[in-house]
Amino acid sequence: MIRAKKSLGQNFLIDQNILTKITNSVTIENKEIFEVGPGTGNLTSLIIQKKPKKFFVIEKDNILAKKP
Repeated sequence: MIRAKKSLGQNFLIDQNILTKITNSVTIENKEIFEVGPGTGNLTSLIIQKKPKKFFVIEKDNILAKKP
């Protein structure tokens, strides 16, 4: 089980309704998207489904950065 690190200010998005609202509030298809702190990848997976032109992520947490 992955736990949020307070030192990094982590909060993991898990509510599917919120994730859907976020991805529906902006145009993603054929755009360059940059996600800071992808965490467990819940938002990331929805962004990928919307087919961005380019997609960049940066994760400071070494444990999450190594997660397959």
